[in-house]
Amino acid sequence: MINSVLGPISAEKLGKTLVHEHFIVGQPGWQTDETMFPYDRKAALKTNLEVCKAAREVGIETIVDCTPNDYTRDPELYKELAGKSGINIICVTGLFNGTTGATTYWVAKTMFVKDMPKMMAELFVREIDVGIGKTGVKAGAVKVASSETVTPYEESTFKAAVIAQKETGVPIITHTEGPNPGIAQADLFIKEGADKKKVLIGHVSNSTDMDYYKAILDKGFYVGFDRMGMILYTQDEICIKNIAELCKQGYSDKIMLSHDTCNFWCGRSLRDIAPPEIVAMLSNWRIDYVSRTVLPALKEQGVTDKQINTMMVENPRNLFTGK
Repeated sequence: MINSVLGPISAEKLGKTLVHEHFIVGQPGWQTDETMFPYDRKAALKTNLEVCKAAREVGIETIVDCTPNDYTRDPELYKELAGKSGINIICVTGLFNGTTGATTYWVAKTMFVKDMPKMMAELFVREIDVGIGKTGVKAGAVKVASSETVTPYEESTFKAAVIAQKETGVPIITHTEGPNPGIAQADLFIKEGADKKKVLIGHVSNSTDMDYYKAILDKGFYVGFDRMGMILYTQDEICIKNIAELCKQGYSDKIMLSHDTCNFWCGRSLRDIAPPEIVAMLSNWRIDYVSRTVLPALKEQGVTDKQINTMMVENPRNLFTGK
C-alpha cells in the first residue's frame, strides 16, 4: 500500500502518473516578503483545482507532489485538492539542496549533533509512518536534491533518505542541479545500499548527453525526463528525440516523464517578475503538456503505445512497489 494524502491506496490505483510536480512552492525565505505577498490559500486552491481538472482531462490519475519540507508544503491543501478533484496525490518528506534549501537550520545543529543523517532520517521516518505535523497526512516518498556537485550537507540528506527508505520501504526521488550530477547521486546511493529499484534520479533532461543518461540507467536506476515544457534548460525537441532513442535501445522500462510544474508561488511569483522573454519560454510549462504534446511527438518518433504505458503507468507503479 502507498501513502496518498487521503490515506493508503494500492499500487494498482495509481494509473497514469506524473511523478514530479509542485502544487505550491515557497522558496526558503519567502516569509520575509509576506507583508507584501501573504499566502493566499483560497487562490492556491482555486489555481490547483484548475490544474487537477486539466490533468484529469488527459487521463492523469496520480500526481506526486515533490515539494520537500523546506519549500513550503501544504498537506491540508493537498487533501482538499485530492478530495475535490478525484486525483490521487502523493506528497513527500525530504530536504532540498545546500544552495537554495534551508541549510542554516540543519548546519547549526552540527555544533552539537554529529550524526546529521540520523537526525534527518528520524524526521523523514516520522512523516512517513505517523504523519506531517498534526495533519495526519503521511508522506509517500522521500525527496532529496544536490547541487552541480554533491556537497557534504547534501550527502547527509542522501544518507538520511536511504536510512528512511530501508526503514519504511518508500521510494526516493531526486532533484539534480546543472547538467550531470546524477551519476554522483547514483554512486552515493549504491555506496549507502539504497534499493535502486525504488530510486528515481530526476531532471536528467537538464542534459542532452546520451552517455550521461545511460551511465545512470546502466547502474539500475530510473531516470526522470521531468522538466518537459520548461525549456530554460533543454529544448523539448531534443528531449523527445533522446527519449525515443533510449526507447529504441530498450530503456523504456527505466524512464518516467513529468514537468516539475510550480503551479502557485508563495511570495513573488516567478512569472510576475521574470523578463517577458523568460515567461515566453515557460508557455508550455503546464500539467497537460506531456499528455497533449510530448506523447504524440514520441509516437511520431516510433515510440509504441506499450512503451508509453510503461513510462507513464508501469514505471511509476514499480517505483513504489520495487518490482
